[in-house]
Amino acid sequence: MGDLISVIVPVYNSEQYLCSCIESVLKQTYSAFEVLLIEDGSEDSSPEICEMLCQKDKRIRLVRQEHKGVSAARNLGIEVSQGKYLFFLDSDDLIHPQLLEALYQLQEENHTVLAAEGICYGTADDFLKAALLKTSIRGDDFYMDNKKALEYMNNPMLCGIGGKMISRTATDNVRFNETLGHGEDTLFVYQLLTKGGGVSVLQRDWYYYRRHEENASKEFSVKACRERYRIECYIRDHELQSKRKENAICREYNIIAGITEWYNKGRRCQNSNLMKYAKYLAKREKKLQIFRQLSWKTRLYFSLFLYCYPLSSVIFKIWKICEDYAGSRGRQTG
Repeated sequence: MGDLISVIVPVYNSEQYLCSCIESVLKQTYSAFEVLLIEDGSEDSSPEICEMLCQKDKRIRLVRQEHKGVSAARNLGIEVSQGKYLFFLDSDDLIHPQLLEALYQLQEENHTVLAAEGICYGTADDFLKAALLKTSIRGDDFYMDNKKALEYMNNPMLCGIGGKMISRTATDNVRFNETLGHGEDTLFVYQLLTKGGGVSVLQRDWYYYRRHEENASKEFSVKACRERYRIECYIRDHELQSKRKENAICREYNIIAGITEWYNKGRRCQNSNLMKYAKYLAKREKKLQIFRQLSWKTRLYFSLFLYCYPLSSVIFKIWKICEDYAGSRGRQTG
Protein backbone atom coordinates (compact mmCIF):
# COMPACT_ATOMS: atom_id res chain seq x y z
CA MET A 1 0.00 0.00 0.00
CA GLY A 2 1.29 3.46 -0.89
CA ASP A 3 1.09 6.84 0.82
CA LEU A 4 -2.25 8.25 1.90
CA ILE A 5 -4.05 10.61 -0.51
CA SER A 6 -6.65 12.99 0.92
CA VAL A 7 -9.52 13.53 -1.51
CA ILE A 8 -11.14 16.85 -0.56
CA VAL A 9 -14.76 17.26 -1.71
CA PRO A 10 -16.62 20.48 -0.80
CA VAL A 11 -20.35 19.74 -0.56
CA TYR A 12 -23.12 22.31 -0.91
CA ASN A 13 -26.61 21.41 -2.19
CA SER A 14 -25.15 18.53 -4.20
CA GLU A 15 -27.84 15.90 -3.62
CA GLN A 16 -28.29 15.22 -7.34
CA TYR A 17 -24.67 14.33 -8.11
CA LEU A 18 -22.90 13.51 -4.85
CA CYS A 19 -23.38 9.73 -4.88
CA SER A 20 -22.04 9.30 -8.42
CA CYS A 21 -19.11 11.57 -7.59
CA ILE A 22 -18.06 9.54 -4.54
CA GLU A 23 -18.75 6.27 -6.34
CA SER A 24 -16.11 7.25 -8.90
CA VAL A 25 -13.62 7.65 -6.04
CA LEU A 26 -14.48 4.32 -4.44
CA LYS A 27 -13.79 2.61 -7.77
CA GLN A 28 -10.17 3.78 -7.82
CA THR A 29 -7.45 1.22 -8.46
CA TYR A 30 -5.40 3.05 -5.80
CA SER A 31 -6.97 2.28 -2.44
CA ALA A 32 -4.85 4.25 0.06
CA PHE A 33 -7.04 7.31 0.27
CA GLU A 34 -9.38 9.15 2.60
CA VAL A 35 -12.41 11.07 1.32
CA LEU A 36 -13.14 14.29 3.20
CA LEU A 37 -16.70 15.46 2.64
CA ILE A 38 -16.68 19.11 3.73
CA GLU A 39 -20.38 19.81 4.26
CA ASP A 40 -20.86 23.57 3.77
CA GLY A 41 -24.28 24.08 5.37
CA SER A 42 -26.39 22.56 2.58
CA GLU A 43 -30.13 23.23 2.46
CA ASP A 44 -31.03 20.02 0.62
CA SER A 45 -30.52 16.37 1.53
CA SER A 46 -26.73 16.48 1.03
CA PRO A 47 -25.96 16.10 4.78
CA GLU A 48 -28.01 12.91 4.99
CA ILE A 49 -26.33 11.55 1.83
CA CYS A 50 -22.93 12.32 3.36
CA GLU A 51 -23.83 10.36 6.48
CA MET A 52 -25.01 7.45 4.38
CA LEU A 53 -21.76 7.45 2.40
CA CYS A 54 -19.70 7.45 5.62
CA GLN A 55 -21.48 4.30 6.74
CA LYS A 56 -20.75 2.70 3.37
CA ASP A 57 -16.95 3.04 3.56
CA LYS A 58 -14.74 3.78 6.58
CA ARG A 59 -12.35 5.79 4.39
CA ILE A 60 -15.00 8.52 4.07
CA ARG A 61 -15.14 11.25 6.73
CA LEU A 62 -17.75 13.97 7.17
CA VAL A 63 -16.66 17.41 8.35
CA ARG A 64 -19.33 20.07 8.87
CA GLN A 65 -19.20 23.85 8.82
CA GLU A 66 -21.69 26.71 8.55
CA HIS A 67 -22.14 27.94 5.00
CA LYS A 68 -18.97 29.88 4.19
CA GLY A 69 -18.38 29.05 0.55
CA VAL A 70 -16.23 26.65 -1.44
CA SER A 71 -12.91 28.33 -0.59
CA ALA A 72 -13.52 28.04 3.15
CA ALA A 73 -14.58 24.40 2.65
CA ARG A 74 -11.38 23.57 0.75
CA ASN A 75 -9.27 25.34 3.37
CA LEU A 76 -10.94 23.32 6.11
CA GLY A 77 -10.25 20.18 4.10
CA ILE A 78 -6.56 21.07 3.95
CA GLU A 79 -6.50 21.62 7.71
CA VAL A 80 -8.07 18.29 8.66
CA SER A 81 -6.42 16.17 5.95
CA GLN A 82 -3.86 13.53 6.85
CA GLY A 83 -2.50 12.55 3.43
CA LYS A 84 0.91 13.09 1.88
CA TYR A 85 -0.94 14.37 -1.18
CA LEU A 86 -4.15 16.36 -1.51
CA PHE A 87 -6.56 15.74 -4.39
CA PHE A 88 -9.37 18.22 -5.05
CA LEU A 89 -12.68 17.04 -6.48
CA ASP A 90 -15.89 19.00 -6.98
CA SER A 91 -19.02 17.22 -5.76
CA ASP A 92 -20.71 17.19 -9.18
CA ASP A 93 -17.73 15.84 -11.13
CA LEU A 94 -16.33 12.35 -11.74
CA ILE A 95 -12.87 10.81 -12.10
CA HIS A 96 -11.50 7.90 -14.08
CA PRO A 97 -10.87 4.71 -12.02
CA GLN A 98 -7.11 4.90 -12.58
CA LEU A 99 -6.63 8.62 -12.01
CA LEU A 100 -5.37 8.62 -8.41
CA GLU A 101 -2.92 5.82 -9.14
CA ALA A 102 -1.56 7.54 -12.26
CA LEU A 103 -1.13 10.93 -10.56
CA TYR A 104 0.44 9.34 -7.48
CA GLN A 105 3.03 7.58 -9.63
CA LEU A 106 3.89 10.85 -11.39
CA GLN A 107 4.26 12.65 -8.09
CA GLU A 108 6.52 9.97 -6.66
CA GLU A 109 8.68 9.95 -9.80
CA ASN A 110 8.99 13.71 -10.34
CA HIS A 111 8.50 15.19 -6.84
CA THR A 112 6.52 18.13 -8.19
CA VAL A 113 4.31 20.73 -6.51
CA LEU A 114 1.28 19.37 -8.32
CA ALA A 115 0.17 16.82 -10.87
CA ALA A 116 -2.61 17.53 -13.36
CA GLU A 117 -4.45 15.77 -16.16
CA GLY A 118 -6.66 16.63 -19.10
CA ILE A 119 -10.31 17.52 -18.62
CA CYS A 120 -13.30 15.94 -20.32
CA TYR A 121 -16.32 18.27 -20.40
CA GLY A 122 -19.91 17.10 -20.52
CA THR A 123 -23.48 17.93 -19.60
CA ALA A 124 -25.27 14.58 -19.57
CA ASP A 125 -24.78 11.56 -17.30
CA ASP A 126 -24.72 9.22 -20.28
CA PHE A 127 -21.88 11.15 -21.87
CA LEU A 128 -19.85 11.19 -18.67
CA LYS A 129 -20.37 7.48 -18.03
CA ALA A 130 -19.33 6.68 -21.59
CA ALA A 131 -16.22 8.83 -21.17
CA LEU A 132 -15.14 6.73 -18.20
CA LEU A 133 -14.59 3.81 -20.56
CA LYS A 134 -12.13 5.71 -22.75
CA THR A 135 -8.46 6.16 -22.00
CA SER A 136 -8.24 9.35 -24.11
CA ILE A 137 -4.43 9.21 -24.30
CA ARG A 138 -3.12 12.31 -26.09
CA GLY A 139 0.62 11.65 -25.85
CA ASP A 140 3.40 10.91 -23.40
CA ASP A 141 3.15 12.22 -19.85
CA PHE A 142 5.59 15.05 -19.23
CA TYR A 143 7.24 17.25 -16.63
CA MET A 144 7.34 21.06 -16.61
CA ASP A 145 9.89 22.94 -14.54
CA ASN A 146 8.74 26.01 -12.63
CA LYS A 147 9.59 28.45 -15.43
CA LYS A 148 7.61 26.49 -18.00
CA ALA A 149 4.69 25.93 -15.60
CA LEU A 150 4.34 29.68 -15.01
CA GLU A 151 4.34 30.20 -18.78
CA TYR A 152 1.52 27.65 -19.12
CA MET A 153 -0.74 29.22 -16.49
CA ASN A 154 -3.28 29.98 -19.24
CA ASN A 155 -3.74 26.29 -19.96
CA PRO A 156 -7.05 24.86 -18.60
CA MET A 157 -5.01 22.08 -16.99
CA LEU A 158 -3.52 24.62 -14.58
CA CYS A 159 -6.29 27.21 -14.21
CA GLY A 160 -8.72 25.28 -12.01
CA ILE A 161 -8.24 23.11 -8.93
CA GLY A 162 -10.50 20.17 -9.82
CA GLY A 163 -8.39 17.08 -10.54
CA LYS A 164 -5.13 18.47 -9.15
CA MET A 165 -2.98 16.34 -6.85
CA ILE A 166 -0.87 18.60 -4.68
CA SER A 167 2.01 17.84 -2.37
CA ARG A 168 0.83 18.60 1.14
CA THR A 169 4.05 20.40 2.07
CA ALA A 170 3.49 22.86 -0.80
CA THR A 171 0.34 24.19 0.91
CA ASP A 172 2.06 25.17 4.17
CA ASN A 173 1.62 28.92 3.62
CA VAL A 174 -0.96 28.92 0.80
CA ARG A 175 -4.73 28.88 1.19
CA PHE A 176 -7.76 29.68 -0.98
CA ASN A 177 -8.87 33.32 -0.82
CA GLU A 178 -12.22 33.16 0.97
CA THR A 179 -13.28 36.64 -0.23
CA LEU A 180 -13.47 35.41 -3.83
CA GLY A 181 -16.33 33.50 -5.41
CA HIS A 182 -14.80 33.16 -8.88
CA GLY A 183 -11.27 32.38 -10.00
CA GLU A 184 -10.06 31.58 -6.49
CA ASP A 185 -8.68 28.25 -7.71
CA THR A 186 -6.56 29.89 -10.43
CA LEU A 187 -5.10 32.25 -7.84
CA PHE A 188 -4.37 29.33 -5.50
CA VAL A 189 -2.50 27.36 -8.18
CA TYR A 190 -0.54 30.46 -9.21
CA GLN A 191 0.51 31.17 -5.63
CA LEU A 192 1.64 27.56 -5.24
CA LEU A 193 3.82 27.86 -8.34
CA THR A 194 5.38 31.16 -7.30
CA LYS A 195 6.91 29.31 -4.36
CA GLY A 196 8.87 27.18 -6.83
CA GLY A 197 8.62 23.60 -8.00
CA GLY A 198 7.46 21.92 -11.16
CA VAL A 199 4.32 20.28 -12.53
CA SER A 200 3.68 16.72 -13.71
CA VAL A 201 1.13 16.34 -16.51
CA LEU A 202 -0.83 13.18 -17.21
CA GLN A 203 -1.75 13.13 -20.90
CA ARG A 204 -5.17 11.62 -20.37
CA ASP A 205 -8.54 13.36 -20.13
CA TRP A 206 -9.47 11.61 -16.91
CA TYR A 207 -11.19 14.38 -14.95
CA TYR A 208 -14.85 14.62 -15.93
CA TYR A 209 -16.17 18.11 -15.47
CA ARG A 210 -19.93 18.50 -15.47
CA ARG A 211 -21.21 21.64 -17.16
CA HIS A 212 -24.43 23.23 -15.91
CA GLU A 213 -26.37 25.47 -18.24
CA GLU A 214 -28.13 27.15 -15.33
CA ASN A 215 -24.79 28.45 -14.04
CA ALA A 216 -23.82 30.17 -17.28
CA SER A 217 -25.49 33.48 -16.35
CA LYS A 218 -23.64 33.58 -13.02
CA GLU A 219 -20.31 33.30 -14.82
CA PHE A 220 -21.00 36.61 -16.58
CA SER A 221 -22.35 38.67 -13.72
CA VAL A 222 -20.55 41.94 -13.04
CA LYS A 223 -19.42 40.53 -9.68
CA ALA A 224 -17.91 37.44 -11.31
CA CYS A 225 -16.15 39.49 -13.98
CA ARG A 226 -14.83 41.92 -11.37
CA GLU A 227 -13.28 39.08 -9.37
CA ARG A 228 -11.73 37.46 -12.43
CA TYR A 229 -10.31 40.81 -13.53
CA ARG A 230 -8.83 41.31 -10.07
CA ILE A 231 -7.07 37.94 -10.23
CA GLU A 232 -5.80 38.41 -13.78
CA CYS A 233 -4.36 41.81 -12.84
CA TYR A 234 -2.73 40.34 -9.74
CA ILE A 235 -1.01 37.63 -11.79
CA ARG A 236 0.02 40.06 -14.55
CA ASP A 237 1.47 42.58 -12.11
CA HIS A 238 3.26 39.91 -10.07
CA GLU A 239 4.85 38.53 -13.24
CA LEU A 240 6.03 42.03 -14.15
CA GLN A 241 7.50 42.56 -10.70
CA SER A 242 9.23 39.18 -10.99
CA LYS A 243 10.76 40.33 -14.32
CA ARG A 244 8.88 37.74 -16.36
CA LYS A 245 7.74 40.24 -18.94
CA GLU A 246 6.60 37.76 -21.60
CA ASN A 247 4.33 36.03 -19.08
CA ALA A 248 2.89 39.41 -18.07
CA ILE A 249 2.19 40.34 -21.70
CA CYS A 250 0.49 36.97 -22.21
CA ARG A 251 -1.70 37.74 -19.18
CA GLU A 252 -2.54 41.15 -20.63
CA TYR A 253 -3.78 39.42 -23.79
CA ASN A 254 -5.94 37.30 -21.48
CA ILE A 255 -7.35 40.39 -19.81
CA ILE A 256 -8.17 42.04 -23.14
CA ALA A 257 -9.82 38.86 -24.40
CA GLY A 258 -11.88 38.67 -21.20
CA ILE A 259 -13.07 42.26 -21.43
CA THR A 260 -14.02 41.70 -25.08
CA GLU A 261 -15.93 38.55 -24.18
CA TRP A 262 -17.78 40.29 -21.34
CA TYR A 263 -18.77 43.21 -23.55
CA ASN A 264 -19.95 40.84 -26.28
CA LYS A 265 -21.97 38.85 -23.74
CA GLY A 266 -23.52 42.08 -22.47
CA ARG A 267 -24.57 43.03 -26.01
CA ARG A 268 -26.12 39.65 -26.71
CA CYS A 269 -27.98 39.53 -23.39
CA GLN A 270 -28.83 43.25 -23.38
CA ASN A 271 -27.02 43.60 -20.07
CA SER A 272 -26.18 47.29 -19.96
CA ASN A 273 -24.40 47.02 -16.60
CA LEU A 274 -22.00 44.42 -17.95
CA MET A 275 -21.36 46.50 -21.09
CA LYS A 276 -20.64 49.60 -19.00
CA TYR A 277 -18.30 47.69 -16.75
CA ALA A 278 -16.41 46.25 -19.75
CA LYS A 279 -15.99 49.74 -21.22
CA TYR A 280 -14.76 51.04 -17.87
CA LEU A 281 -12.12 48.31 -17.76
CA ALA A 282 -11.17 48.98 -21.38
CA LYS A 283 -10.43 52.63 -20.64
CA ARG A 284 -8.37 51.57 -17.65
CA GLU A 285 -6.33 49.03 -19.59
CA LYS A 286 -5.59 51.35 -22.52
CA LYS A 287 -3.79 53.74 -20.15
CA LEU A 288 -1.32 51.08 -19.02
CA GLN A 289 2.20 50.76 -20.35
CA ILE A 290 1.84 47.02 -20.86
CA PHE A 291 -1.18 47.51 -23.13
CA ARG A 292 1.16 49.24 -25.58
CA GLN A 293 3.21 46.04 -25.73
CA LEU A 294 0.36 44.23 -27.45
CA SER A 295 0.28 43.94 -31.24
CA TRP A 296 -1.14 46.90 -33.14
CA LYS A 297 -3.80 44.61 -34.59
CA THR A 298 -5.00 43.61 -31.11
CA ARG A 299 -5.07 47.21 -29.89
CA LEU A 300 -6.99 48.40 -32.97
CA TYR A 301 -9.51 45.58 -32.90
CA PHE A 302 -10.04 46.02 -29.15
CA SER A 303 -10.87 49.71 -29.58
CA LEU A 304 -13.13 49.14 -32.56
CA PHE A 305 -14.94 46.26 -30.88
CA LEU A 306 -15.91 48.39 -27.90
CA TYR A 307 -16.62 51.69 -29.62
CA CYS A 308 -17.54 50.77 -33.20
CA TYR A 309 -18.85 47.24 -33.05
CA PRO A 310 -20.21 46.91 -36.65
CA LEU A 311 -16.91 48.07 -38.17
CA SER A 312 -14.89 45.71 -35.97
CA SER A 313 -16.91 42.76 -37.25
CA VAL A 314 -16.19 43.70 -40.88
CA ILE A 315 -12.47 44.23 -40.22
CA PHE A 316 -12.19 40.94 -38.37
CA LYS A 317 -13.68 39.09 -41.34
CA ILE A 318 -11.30 40.84 -43.75
CA TRP A 319 -8.31 39.94 -41.57
CA LYS A 320 -9.46 36.33 -41.43
CA ILE A 321 -9.82 36.15 -45.23
CA CYS A 322 -6.35 37.67 -45.70
CA GLU A 323 -4.77 35.29 -43.19
CA ASP A 324 -6.47 32.27 -44.80
CA TYR A 325 -5.32 33.43 -48.26
CA ALA A 326 -1.77 33.98 -47.06
CA GLY A 327 -1.77 30.55 -45.46
CA SER A 328 -3.00 28.86 -48.62
CA ARG A 329 -0.40 30.69 -50.73
CA GLY A 330 2.29 29.61 -48.32
CA ARG A 331 1.25 25.97 -48.61
CA GLN A 332 1.23 26.20 -52.43
CA THR A 333 4.69 27.77 -52.45
CA GLY A 334 5.99 25.14 -50.04
